[in-house]
Amino acid sequence: MRAGTEARPERPSWLGSLQLPRPLALRWLSGGLLLIGAAVAAAWLLLAATHVDDRYRLDHVAGARIALAQYLNDGTLYPSLYDGSTYGGTRFMPLPVVLHAAMARLTGEYVVSGKLLAYGTMLALLGVTFILLRRMRCPFPIAVGLLAAVMTTWTGLVAGMGLRADSLPLLLQLLAVAAVAGSRRPAATVAGAALAALAFAAKLSAVWAPLAICLWLAAVDRRRLAWFLTAYGALVGGLLAFFAAVSDGRIFENVFGLSTAGVAGAGSLLRGPSSLIRLLADEATAAWALLPVAGAATWLAARQRQVSIYVVSLACCLLVLVVVLADVGTGGNQLIDLVVLTVLVVGELAGRSRSDPLASVAVPAGLAVVLLWVTVTGLVVTVGPDAREAVGMLRGTRLYSRQPLSGQATPATRLLSEDPYVPVSLGQRPVVLDPFMLRRLQDRDPAAVQRLVERIRAREFELVVLVEPLQPADRDWWRDMHFGVPVTQALADAYTDSGRAQGYYLYRPARSDGSGGAG
Repeated sequence: MRAGTEARPERPSWLGSLQLPRPLALRWLSGGLLLIGAAVAAAWLLLAATHVDDRYRLDHVAGARIALAQYLNDGTLYPSLYDGSTYGGTRFMPLPVVLHAAMARLTGEYVVSGKLLAYGTMLALLGVTFILLRRMRCPFPIAVGLLAAVMTTWTGLVAGMGLRADSLPLLLQLLAVAAVAGSRRPAATVAGAALAALAFAAKLSAVWAPLAICLWLAAVDRRRLAWFLTAYGALVGGLLAFFAAVSDGRIFENVFGLSTAGVAGAGSLLRGPSSLIRLLADEATAAWALLPVAGAATWLAARQRQVSIYVVSLACCLLVLVVVLADVGTGGNQLIDLVVLTVLVVGELAGRSRSDPLASVAVPAGLAVVLLWVTVTGLVVTVGPDAREAVGMLRGTRLYSRQPLSGQATPATRLLSEDPYVPVSLGQRPVVLDPFMLRRLQDRDPAAVQRLVERIRAREFELVVLVEPLQPADRDWWRDMHFGVPVTQALADAYTDSGRAQGYYLYRPARSDGSGGAG
């Protein structure tokens, strides 16, 4: 209802006098949010422009994704787990691989193409989040502050600048939820199912959206629930059948056969909650600070019987996260969904408060204070150091080279690398596609891994490149995460330290008398 069309009840004079200073303070807080939002955006633009063609925020996981795109462009979607010389194995779903491979065909390489995809996806994710916040009537400065909170977390920075492809399934799931919530028409429900199915094709654990949609539709419209379930099941089945045909069935031995490879028994389920708390504090401070606000918003919505689909989505996301983080191979990158959904629930609270004369000032002011603290801290601690480094690079200091072994190896060098990107950068096919999966393959096919051990002891490789130091060969990283102790013990026996290059640890064959090889 427009202002002035209805007589407003008179307020006590003491109430009006108490509220007089607040609008001015709120204006200052709003200005602060807009200023810090602009600073965060400028820092991100600097990082994106400076690092579009280097390995900034790329790790061995990104290397595996790059290698999969290379395989696809060479005609293979998902290599065999073991073909006699190279080792496959991955849990990555195919949609990001297909998009990366297609972009790489346009650019002729795999780093810039991946970075452009990551930038575009993150920009779309932030845009959709902002539009949803404004549709919830979230005040503009609060919406800007909430987006800045996402961008100043480690998980947000990795999602936007790296190649882990977590932002794509999140974007698709958000669009699915928005489509179902925005219209009662069957077409919108089917569109939501299609988007949710594409999200599943992008990430195996992208299931919080269909779960939330089903719970929400079960409460508000069971006829549409039948439409959604039918369409979602058919589309997921169709996508899996298509990718199974293209990969000659290897999607099942890779993705689904290895989906629980990092879960070590029922006791691993206890790891999920503790990992979630630790990662929130370490890598997603914004969510850590805003989750209590989101909890309060959920309680108020339940009390008023106005629970939105975004509140349900947040609850489903938390449930899925606890299960996913039970896997030792998961980390803080998984939190981007939780961060964005927390932001939406908090923004929804800010929007609803505008209809309450008292809360319309108190809630935005309180949120503004929290957001200023979170975003300033994140800008100084998380984004700021990288932005200062990027300024130094503009002055001529180049870091994160796309050719990390320049001067150390050639395309003809026989190479074993923990990061698959290293051989790809030399035009080679990686011997090990994913060192995390090699450790799991050891349990399933010990003979295949033993063949690699024999090659190492025979000093077949001229150079070994690791992302972690080799010694001790039986420490947790090698025992539980990468390669496995038989492989690393063979490396320790046959290879010797040869220095570092671009953050990698280099090892060359030891001489037969036990002394080091040429460095």
